[in-house]
Amino acid sequence: MESQSKVESFERLVISTTALIVAMLLILLSLLGPLGLDILQHRTSPSAISQTQGQDLVNLILLAPLCLIGGVLHLRRKSEAKYFLILVGIYVCLYTGLAYGIGQEWNHPAYTGNVEQYYWLFLSLIIGGLILFMGSLGMFHENDAPEFNTRNLRIYAGLMTFFLLFFVSMWLQEILEVVTTGDTSTGSYQESPNVFWVIRYFDLGLTIPLGFIGLYLLLTRPKKAYPLMLAFYGFFVTLSTAVVCMALVMVLNEDPNLQAEGFFIFSVLAILAYAGLFYLIKPKFLKWWKTRR
Repeated sequence: MESQSKVESFERLVISTTALIVAMLLILLSLLGPLGLDILQHRTSPSAISQTQGQDLVNLILLAPLCLIGGVLHLRRKSEAKYFLILVGIYVCLYTGLAYGIGQEWNHPAYTGNVEQYYWLFLSLIIGGLILFMGSLGMFHENDAPEFNTRNLRIYAGLMTFFLLFFVSMWLQEILEVVTTGDTSTGSYQESPNVFWVIRYFDLGLTIPLGFIGLYLLLTRPKKAYPLMLAFYGFFVTLSTAVVCMALVMVLNEDPNLQAEGFFIFSVLAILAYAGLFYLIKPKFLKWWKTRR
């Protein structure tokens, strides 16, 4: 028993510390990047810089607070910590650490920057996100899952499936356009081909499959797969929020590469993602609220 207690204390310390470090790194990334002091300069197009500003804003106002709150609560042995930490791991690992690290236009002669000097920041976020994802999954038990209304689940899954398929068709149309003509209609591909392929591979290879897997688990085994669904929907919430913020920054910067169709579909997906996440945590939230009154 004493040995098990030491292991649990060690794991608690590692996960809590990781969450706090990730929060500080996200804040640092936002302050050093184009949203803040512009000391960290990305090797990419002006349009991609606008998108980076939107993503940095979400890192600053959403991801970092989730990590801070989750890290502090877990350090204080509060069970609520897992509901914060489970939301951030996948996004921090993939769409912040990995995408920022490899999505630069390294060979484009028109772009300069110093982003490679900050490799340690992106590498740390990849590792930190992975630790938070795996660590938070282990905090849940099957009795944490509430009871679900099957009819409501089916309606929600149908709506989510429709918009995910629309998302797939939009990206596939762009890929077909690039393959056949060598560029997109807005010229965005020639400006930043690396970003184009990184985003399409991530979305078509990870984001959308995770969406369908999450819907399948939601319909077939919602109680057993509850923590995994929270992780998936946390990823969709953070990703869709980031994309909407990117679009808003592009509007403010009068970016000609803004796609109205993409803005609409991601706005709808953001609403559905928040609705799905709220549906998953609503029973727990209501129970917590009643105990605090």
